[in-house]
Amino acid sequence: MSAVREPASFPELEAEVMVQSDGARGAEVTTLYPANETGAPEAAQPEAKPTDASPAHAVALAVGHLTIEPSPTDWTRTLTLVERTAATIRAYEKRFVQLEKQSKALADRSAEDQHRLQTHIQSLEERLRQSEERVVTAETALRDAEYHEWEADMRAKRAEQRALEAEAKCRQTEAYLRRVHELLAGVS
Repeated sequence: MSAVREPASFPELEAEVMVQSDGARGAEVTTLYPANETGAPEAAQPEAKPTDASPAHAVALAVGHLTIEPSPTDWTRTLTLVERTAATIRAYEKRFVQLEKQSKALADRSAEDQHRLQTHIQSLEERLRQSEERVVTAETALRDAEYHEWEADMRAKRAEQRALEAEAKCRQTEAYLRRVHELLAGVS
């Protein structure tokens, strides 16, 4: 039986894949241990051949019913792995809480911005309505002013016409008056 260790990389852990074979069967075992562990992984220990070579023993070994007692070093590594995993989970939970707070703050800011912009839009709509009212009022005043100007022009034209008529009557009256003076001067 031979064993080969191959290192593999995980984010915060190192993994060791051990490929074992004894000709008839092959197995791949992955062992995880902390990435910052100071010592190098222990060399693979060749597995001792079981003394009982019966077919039932081989089946139990293949199925996994035989238990091999782990050494105290394996438990230490396992506990270290569990502690690191728990620390990673706590870090992820803390990050999740931070992201949740940031998301809530962003949603609150968005709601405030939406409310502020909605208020601003309403204010602009009110100003637009008032401007439109002023435009209508100004247009009405302009039409009234144009009408009054037209009316004043008409009155001025009529007055000018009357003035021309009065001037013509005045000339005619002067002409009559001169004629009357001439006639009176000729009679006297």
